[in-house]
Amino acid sequence: MGFRSEEGLTKAYALLEEGKPALAKQELADSLLYDLDNSELKFAVWCCTFWADFVQQLPTLDLFERGEGLISRWKKFHGEMNRYRTIPERAVYATDKGIFTLALQNYEILQDESTDDQKAEVYRKIGFCYKKLGNYANALQYLTEANRSAASSAAIIAEMADCYALCGEEKNAKLLFREAFFIDAQAIDLALLDSELIRVLIRQVEEKKYTGAALKEWIPVYGVLYGVFSIKRQLRSQEVGKLKQDIFAAENELRDPASDLKTLTPKLINMYFWLIDHYVTTEGGRERTNEVLLKIKMMDREIYTLYNMK
Repeated sequence: MGFRSEEGLTKAYALLEEGKPALAKQELADSLLYDLDNSELKFAVWCCTFWADFVQQLPTLDLFERGEGLISRWKKFHGEMNRYRTIPERAVYATDKGIFTLALQNYEILQDESTDDQKAEVYRKIGFCYKKLGNYANALQYLTEANRSAASSAAIIAEMADCYALCGEEKNAKLLFREAFFIDAQAIDLALLDSELIRVLIRQVEEKKYTGAALKEWIPVYGVLYGVFSIKRQLRSQEVGKLKQDIFAAENELRDPASDLKTLTPKLINMYFWLIDHYVTTEGGRERTNEVLLKIKMMDREIYTLYNMK
């Protein structure tokens, strides 16, 4: 790479980090003329082109639409860049930093204007932006506040777990990931999770050819089987009652020929795992545990075998 190319990239990346892709693209134009075969230059230009028009029209949107639009387009950006064989980390880092800096600015203004009903979501998004910018302390502060404002939000708890994992606090991460997927696996946006703890588990379940809604329901099942969701808590008495009701309803639904077995089966197995954990700590629980294990065996012999091997 020539001096002109490296100089152009350095200036362009600085502008991208400031959330100025149109100016960054202009900076790269001259460098590209003298180095047409430079793959990093081409990728950096693509990053700038992808974002330039969108960022320029942000002032026409209201604050919430700006933040939501940036995050939505960021997910598309990461999906589309995978078509490149080589992805320069500097370009991705600079682009991500600029986009989440812009999003954070909008959400921080919005927090002063939002109603009490909106605060949980705004705090969650502020926390998410701080997480993407690597400021995990601030991220956890806002996510914790969001969790106080919301009623057991799986999405918020999953983000908190992700932050703890990124900080190296695996015990808290494992506990909260397990909790989040138990509350509502479908409410968790897997694309927003970054830590290797959960990314490795997601990849392992994807390798079993699960996708979409079914993938989300199988993640906590294999999280238990592979020892990722190994930190547990004792259920409160009212939670045990609700869990049994939910299991009863799911078992009845399972008998319906029209039921969605792809998602209902793993969801029910995960509920069985939670019930077994409860029985293990209660008097006379061994007999009840065996009853639940037999149900799992009848549903999925492979899962039954793996569970007994762990």
